[in-house]
Amino acid sequence: YTRPDVSFESNNYKFTLENVGLSDNEEGKSMGKYFSDSSPQFSAKIGYFIANKWAITLSYDRYNTFFKDQQEVGLKGTFAPGSNSLYSGSVNETILLDRNQYNLTQKQGIDYISIGIQRNDMLGRTKKSEFALSTLYGIKGGILLSNPESTYDSSTSQGSTSVSGFGLTMNVGIQMDFYQYIYLQLGLNGGLLSQAKLKLATTGNYTAKQVVGYLSPTISLGFNIFANPKNNCGTCPQW
Repeated sequence: YTRPDVSFESNNYKFTLENVGLSDNEEGKSMGKYFSDSSPQFSAKIGYFIANKWAITLSYDRYNTFFKDQQEVGLKGTFAPGSNSLYSGSVNETILLDRNQYNLTQKQGIDYISIGIQRNDMLGRTKKSEFALSTLYGIKGGILLSNPESTYDSSTSQGSTSVSGFGLTMNVGIQMDFYQYIYLQLGLNGGLLSQAKLKLATTGNYTAKQVVGYLSPTISLGFNIFANPKNNCGTCPQW
């Protein structure tokens, strides 16, 4: 993830944590936690060829974000008297971020639901099509659903699930087809997750916002379903 400015707002305060470092995994957790955690990160996608080499896609991606602890960030904003144990009035300084003081966690996942378009170009195949290699690239966009958890002045609260913003993504990769039906994809996704309104509580006016850039390497396993036994529809991959 890039280092976003994360803004918090309520009736009693309005401040921004500047240049915040984010992680997609909590410190101290092994790689195995990506698969066994209560909120695993994964992607699923279906597509349909509408023309030779071109397909429309419908995707679901889940991402997690965590503040990195004990990092230097900028703190800029205003606090109403009595609303914070450390600050009152206007503040503009650099602090060492303590997640027990300020935190925004999306460990229940950012659910990214998107529609896109993708192009597949076959580079080559074996004589009987036991194996084929293709390049692919595309673009997609959609909505973000979030249910964040936040900490303010040592008090942690659970937010509510809502549409928090939108995402835009570009992807590139290679696809290896086996016997025309099974394939393995190695890819790289990159884009923007713009969350303009994260609801930090089930009641009251407590919100946050951030815009995050990201890169995500992917490994995908899938299969092809052919609409016709012969490629006479003009939209199937050219074998």
